[in-house]
Amino acid sequence: MLNLEDDDRIAPKTKIPELFNLIDKNKKALLDDLRDAVSIPSVSTDPTHFSDVLKMLNFCAEKLEVLGASVDVIDGNNEANSNLPPVLFADLFVDEEYKTICVYGNIDTLSPALTQSDKRPPFELTEELGRLYGCGISDNKAPLLCWFNALKIYKMSKNVIPVNMKFVIEATSELYSQSLFNAMQKKREFFNNVEYICLTIDKMVNEMPCLKYGYRGLCHFALKVSCGNKRVHSGTYGGAFNQPLMDAVNVIGSLVDKQGKVAISEFIKDVKSITEVDYDHCKKEPFCVETLKKETGVMYLEHKEIPSRIMMHKTRLPSFTVNAFHIISAAADKDDCASIPNKIKARFSVRLVPNQTADRTFQQFKRYIDEIWHHYKSANDYDLKMTLGFDPWQEDPSSEHYDAAARAIKTVYKVCPSYISEGSTMPAVSIFNTMCPSSNIIVMPISGHKDGHHTKDESISILNYIQGVKLSIAYMCEIHEINYK
Repeated sequence: MLNLEDDDRIAPKTKIPELFNLIDKNKKALLDDLRDAVSIPSVSTDPTHFSDVLKMLNFCAEKLEVLGASVDVIDGNNEANSNLPPVLFADLFVDEEYKTICVYGNIDTLSPALTQSDKRPPFELTEELGRLYGCGISDNKAPLLCWFNALKIYKMSKNVIPVNMKFVIEATSELYSQSLFNAMQKKREFFNNVEYICLTIDKMVNEMPCLKYGYRGLCHFALKVSCGNKRVHSGTYGGAFNQPLMDAVNVIGSLVDKQGKVAISEFIKDVKSITEVDYDHCKKEPFCVETLKKETGVMYLEHKEIPSRIMMHKTRLPSFTVNAFHIISAAADKDDCASIPNKIKARFSVRLVPNQTADRTFQQFKRYIDEIWHHYKSANDYDLKMTLGFDPWQEDPSSEHYDAAARAIKTVYKVCPSYISEGSTMPAVSIFNTMCPSSNIIVMPISGHKDGHHTKDESISILNYIQGVKLSIAYMCEIHEINYK
């Protein structure tokens, strides 16, 4: 433990101008750190890049050890998958009286074949018109480097870091954070004294700073229906037996009513009641009907195109989606126009809201489909599996943690943040919420709305990157202040 003077404990915010000035004077060094990170092709979706993924994790470990953190690398495998990368856990203890925050980071990217630009090498930092381009730069590497550089600035200035810091850094974010879940199960004691968890993932809304306090959960299902051992001709055999494709269509169709609302009563009963606070947030959250039409390519939206109602349905109520029907049996004729497939796989998904869980939702859908199947009296076989399951997450945006983060944003960006509850699902957030129920979680994006995550033009503005370093420092100072209110 450091020997701290009283001034170190009570006045870290007074050092902010000095620290910000040091950041501005060292922009080149901060950009060089990011250039080094982008140069490592840490592609988690391609096994040939597994050594590069490990190299990027080692890069992070070395950075943190230089900053004074102790680092522990935990196996990310489980019985079902023994080819996953490890997860890095780091601990930088400052003072027993300080709050402890845990920062999440991920360092893996998609394959450059999916994202590579015709004019920019994916793993070289390219600067153009005030923006920095590179594979994974905005999605994960720049936000994580902002934290490393914030701690580096503290070290350069010889000021005391105003909080105890922990890091959890994974390399399977593009694989639904499989190794993160496995490793955290083995490292539960690491979070015993963590009061606040901060994830600088995702992106701002309309290029304006925001704090995200909710994501919906997700259940993804695979329904297999089969009959016999081959695909046959409809002219010869049609009408003689139940057709698997028709059974699958009937089952999927029975799961929702005409408005697309899930028809399973016990599922609907679990939905949290919408409050006046929810309505107020939906009215305040930035949203444009015409922009959504353009993004989706549709001419008309549901709910009378009332923005607050659309926002309510896409962020705070469950939704049901049919993702695909796959015919997985061999064709009986080459044109596929007169055959009866004997094996069908239907994929569908459900977004969940607070009070619902993925495991309970699976049981509810399984019971309902069992009843439907019994009612149809089909002789075909079926099997339902949940291929993905993540619980929803939601915090109270009026908590002292969110107030502290809002003050940090006001310090750096000179504006108050928007408060956003998203309709999407972030596996890492769901996993942290499940594993760390006593910690308060916040998502504080650094990346801009137009940074192009997972595209060939992925980039981050130099301004946002530098401000991200400043935001990390301001956030730590504000968390420190909670101690002394």
